[in-house]
Amino acid sequence: MEGREKGKKVVPFMADAAFFFERGVRFLNRHDLSRALRSFQRAVDCEPRNAVNHCNLAGVLSELGDFEKSNEILQGVIESIAPDMSECYFYMANNYANLGLYELAEEHVVKYLEEDPSGEFAPDADEMLDVLIHEFGGGEILRERRRLQQETTREKDLARTLLEEGKFHEASELLEQEIARQDDAIAARNNLALARYYLGQMDCAIALSEEVLKRDPANVHALCNLVVFYRHCGQDEAYRTLLDFLKKLVPLQFDQGYKLATTLGILGEHQAAYRIFLQLIQYGDRHDPTLYFALAAASANLGRIKRARQWLLEVQALDPESDIAEYYLGEMDRVVDSRGKFFMSYTYQLPFHLRNSGAAGLLQQKGATQVVHWAKDPSVRSSLYFALYRGPYSTKREALQAFAVLGDRETTHILKEFVKDTGQSQDIIWNGLFVLQRIGIHETIPAYLQGELQDVSLPMQDERLLLWNKLLLSILKDVHQQMAVRDQELTHVATELWLRYVQAVYTDLPRIVKRSVWSAALDYVTRRYSGRTEPQAVVAARYEVSVKALAKAAHAIMITL
Repeated sequence: MEGREKGKKVVPFMADAAFFFERGVRFLNRHDLSRALRSFQRAVDCEPRNAVNHCNLAGVLSELGDFEKSNEILQGVIESIAPDMSECYFYMANNYANLGLYELAEEHVVKYLEEDPSGEFAPDADEMLDVLIHEFGGGEILRERRRLQQETTREKDLARTLLEEGKFHEASELLEQEIARQDDAIAARNNLALARYYLGQMDCAIALSEEVLKRDPANVHALCNLVVFYRHCGQDEAYRTLLDFLKKLVPLQFDQGYKLATTLGILGEHQAAYRIFLQLIQYGDRHDPTLYFALAAASANLGRIKRARQWLLEVQALDPESDIAEYYLGEMDRVVDSRGKFFMSYTYQLPFHLRNSGAAGLLQQKGATQVVHWAKDPSVRSSLYFALYRGPYSTKREALQAFAVLGDRETTHILKEFVKDTGQSQDIIWNGLFVLQRIGIHETIPAYLQGELQDVSLPMQDERLLLWNKLLLSILKDVHQQMAVRDQELTHVATELWLRYVQAVYTDLPRIVKRSVWSAALDYVTRRYSGRTEPQAVVAARYEVSVKALAKAAHAIMITL
């Protein structure tokens, strides 16, 4: 007897969450709700972060008629444990309906259908919504949700349009508003990252893409954006690691494949790009000329000119009204005949120099249509932005001239930020203020002047607005000097008229050979506009210039006033 006692082994029994879960299910099947409740509560105590256990507990409470406690648990699941567990909204809707709170029931069933329109409970949710609307007088919440959805869709479309047109500041504002409303807006974060990239805010662009990947590690758009950002910033090791990963990636959706292939092509991985584009045609839309053009680009960039020509002929057949394929076929023949290498962009459009006359040509255009067309090209916008902040002094001035032509809300935003930049010289900041005044800004704005931010009220009649052009400023100062002797009160008129003239011709400044001629012309025009006209011969003699030269320059000034 004693020996048998010594030989016994005691096996400890560890009751875990799975044990209590199975026990709860058994009690539930027997309709023993009180014991099922205790079992599911023990399961929750063992694994407090297990959302399924919480939902089971809420379900039993609902069966027992404790709908408020059930909803309290379900709300906790959504807020703290599993925000993507959309079925909780359906369970809560049922509880609210049982409580007679039909508006809240409608709100939550609509929320469930928004989150998971093809989910497990979608048919039941549709039926429940129909009952709430037709038997309990609901529908207002559904109508309001649809109105908000339409508004959100319009804003998304507008943000995408602004991004495509190169209006990166305006697009950023809308995208930030969308993210503030919907924290899980992944597409908005990806687009905002691109906007920040085009605005030169590389750290912010990288941070946004990395944030997307924390939420969705397999997001192809964020991965493609990030590899481009890494390359731009010179983060070679991170760039190479991510690029190698992307080359092995097999996208399952068309938009992912197109994004990946285009990105690889831009980064010079033409063979990988060709493979994916070919798959997209084989398994997708065989009538999309952009895909055939991309295949032509990849082939040309790989040196397979004959194959590239065949793909371009396909483009011509699919899009006969476009002259893009014809242009590249002609260029291909010309370059190949001269035994040169032929490279193509992956973007289905003519080269920039053919689409637009460029900044210099645009500045001479009189038609608004050409300006609007040019302004919608994102490559122009981004190029101007980079030139303004990173270009040499002469390029900054040219960029400011181009922005003066655009003169839209995006331009205003860019220039307001530019004049606050501590890294810019004083004269170029005054040039920025001059352009803001020219495009019609009437307000007080901060600008970095004399080592600090100062408020500047526009419009203003201040000769410092011409600090960016020493010759134009010298002409005005010559007139001031002459008038200081006996007509001091006319100096402010001369300043106003000269600024008006320069603003009018700013995008196509005249070639000034002899400074004194223009000083004499400004002096003459100022006196004439002030009712103190002097003969041209008298003014010309004072500045030692010919009457003919003065008259010509005076006419050029007066026709702009």
